Amino acid sequence: MLSPEIIARIKSLSLRGRHLATDVMTGDYASAFHGRGMEFHEVREYVPGDDVRGIDWNVTARMNQPFIKIFREERELTLMLLVDVSTSLSVGVDRPRQLVAAELASILAWLAIRSNDRVGLLLFGEKIELYVPPRKGQAHVWRIIKDLLTWKGTSPGSNIALALDHLATVVKRRSVCFLVSDFFAVDYAKSLGRLAKQHDLTCVQMTQDPLDGIISKSGVGISNFVDLETGEFIELDASDKAVQSAIIAHHETRQRLLERSLRASGADYFAVRSDRSVVEPLADYLRSHGPRRRVR
Repeated sequence: MLSPEIIARIKSLSLRGRHLATDVMTGDYASAFHGRGMEFHEVREYVPGDDVRGIDWNVTARMNQPFIKIFREERELTLMLLVDVSTSLSVGVDRPRQLVAAELASILAWLAIRSNDRVGLLLFGEKIELYVPPRKGQAHVWRIIKDLLTWKGTSPGSNIALALDHLATVVKRRSVCFLVSDFFAVDYAKSLGRLAKQHDLTCVQMTQDPLDGIISKSGVGISNFVDLETGEFIELDASDKAVQSAIIAHHETRQRLLERSLRASGADYFAVRSDRSVVEPLADYLRSHGPRRRVR
């Protein structure tokens, strides 16, 4: 049974997500994703003036006369939220990155419901923690927000490939998918590429200032730090400017390489910081995403 405190948190996040999913952003969501795909409707006999590229050669061969495929725009979409709940997401500046991910997911869920789309959820770490099949309705959004806020992950690490492969098996119809993670994982490039071909995939990286929460900007001397996913201990002199510069340089290099590899897979990408609002990067992404939509 949920405690009054948890219920209050769920209500608060639900109301905030609903409020942030403004009419303007709803329009951005609809323009970004509705019309991205065309679904097969029927075949009919070819008539002069039809685009010959639409000829269905299999039917044409069977009927011994030309037929073309007719497609119609997909009106109803399925939005799938794949959210990493590994241990590293439990830290963050001002608020845990897992809470930031929950806020982002709640906004997306409300946007989907406002557009009469279905929304589903997959939580993962080193294993599949929870799968909520896509459905419609405000009660379903409430359930998703509850799971995002109350789920206690059991995995220290993250297996992104497993999550992507699992989604590919349970969601067959082309869907809009948001993969929310800090991407501290390995060996998921092939799975990412396969899913990006099957679905409209966007990778959302939960990140933060490289020094915040790890090394104090003011310097605190020699300290021990632990990797929450591997348990490895590292001793660093936090007051050493060279150490701080090296950490920043490593972070920037990783960011460039990560974004490049994610985009090379065919997925879209944007980042959200735990110490900043999720609204601006999401709104910017939706506005830039729409004009590039394509029929697949």
